[in-house]
Amino acid sequence: FSATPPSIRKIVVRSIHLIYPHSPPDPHLAQAPTPTHPRKQKQQQRQRLMAPPSSAEPKNLYLNKLNVIVFLTYVMSAASVAAPVVLISSIAHELHGKDETESAFSAKVAGYATLGTSLGKAVMGFVGDSMGARRTMILAFSAMAGGLVLFSQGSTALQIGAANAVVEYFNSVHWPCSAILVATHYKDDGEGLEAGIFLLSLSSRFGAVTSMPLIALVNTWLGWRKTALWSAGFSAIGLISATVMVTDAPGVTNAPQGSRLSLTSVIKSLKAVLGNKVWWLVAGAQVGNGLIRTSERVVGSFYSETGGVSEDTAGSLTVVVSIGFLFSVLVFGSLFTKMGNKSKVRFVSAMYLGCILCVMGLGFLSLPFVPSSIFLEVALTFGMTSLMGVQYYQVPTMLASTFGENKGLCSSYIDGVAYGSTSVVWSGLSWVVKQGDFGWLYGWSIVAFTVVCAMILCNKFVKQFWAVEGKGGQERYAKLKSEDTEYDNLVGEKEEQDV
Repeated sequence: FSATPPSIRKIVVRSIHLIYPHSPPDPHLAQAPTPTHPRKQKQQQRQRLMAPPSSAEPKNLYLNKLNVIVFLTYVMSAASVAAPVVLISSIAHELHGKDETESAFSAKVAGYATLGTSLGKAVMGFVGDSMGARRTMILAFSAMAGGLVLFSQGSTALQIGAANAVVEYFNSVHWPCSAILVATHYKDDGEGLEAGIFLLSLSSRFGAVTSMPLIALVNTWLGWRKTALWSAGFSAIGLISATVMVTDAPGVTNAPQGSRLSLTSVIKSLKAVLGNKVWWLVAGAQVGNGLIRTSERVVGSFYSETGGVSEDTAGSLTVVVSIGFLFSVLVFGSLFTKMGNKSKVRFVSAMYLGCILCVMGLGFLSLPFVPSSIFLEVALTFGMTSLMGVQYYQVPTMLASTFGENKGLCSSYIDGVAYGSTSVVWSGLSWVVKQGDFGWLYGWSIVAFTVVCAMILCNKFVKQFWAVEGKGGQERYAKLKSEDTEYDNLVGEKEEQDV
């Protein structure tokens, strides 16, 4: 009977059970596995992909499945948002009006993009926490693809700028969502968390540096409209990655960490973030860090005015800012994650001091009696940016990982403060640098002073965050950061021990 086909055996056994209800079941049928629904199989496969390495597996802090998936997803986001930046010069050359210069057209579009980013940081920070990082990323990638399609069809500065604002608005949510994913999956693994944040930080600059030359090359073949459509493919790849491979938490596909979005939950989250003194330390430091990150807005003009090169050459040399940050995260970020707690504090201070010296060096080279040297200017710009990647990317994300169900809001609002403040500072500096032969010296001196303030604030946070030497310090910090009195006592005890 065991050699009978299963379908026939099943019919026979059920007939016997109808006649003799107490007959023993067929052991072959009892051992047959229950078929799994295809949707359940896909969900289980996605959960296996995103699962952090288990203790039984050889642990790779960097190149494991979780980190690679988050890295790939954010690279696609960075590549999508890079397309309008690369194409804007071609668009301005073709579409600017008779009474309008190409630079004025580009400035209008850039204004819309900045507005989109600012609104995205203010509004979308709540969404990743309340709706779940995976669902939010799927929504954002879909909207970014649609924005790039609209971008390719624009014919005025308003249409191009509005489409660009859509792309920037939804791109602003990817960093907080990626930070949520890494922090949630590594919530009980401090070393894995730092390694995941390192790779996430690397993905931002890697996506921009690798995609920009590719988009520029495709633009020479297809023209800017078709290239914009082609660039929507980056968002499509990111959408597929988020849909198929991303899970909100280990073993759970969709797991929003916060309560459902409502006025009460918004007010509660705002109080939890904005009412925290430690958050203001990092947000204040991020203003100075952000000035170095956004210095690509002015270094092109600086090179053309003081370095003796053409505007086209100066514009192409601004890529050194992205290369510097990529180098910073790749080299110094890797070293930072492997250091002990005390070494991290000293390392951050040394990087800030080196950055300040490079900024002042740029100011010195702008003096009229100093011979112009574009090589030295580019070298100092690289030094300035390569010494800021850890402070700009990794330190704020480490803080956000301790904010429970408000991780996304914490990360988003830190960036929002940086973007808003740096826009105001650069607007003021654009007037300062025009003030005679010493304008650029005054401008870079203001930048250096702001970075000094950032160093003071960031060092205070870093000393507090890594106050307790050895494993478990960050967990104790997370519990005590909202209890200022107990936390001050903890730091005071540590300082007394050091003395």
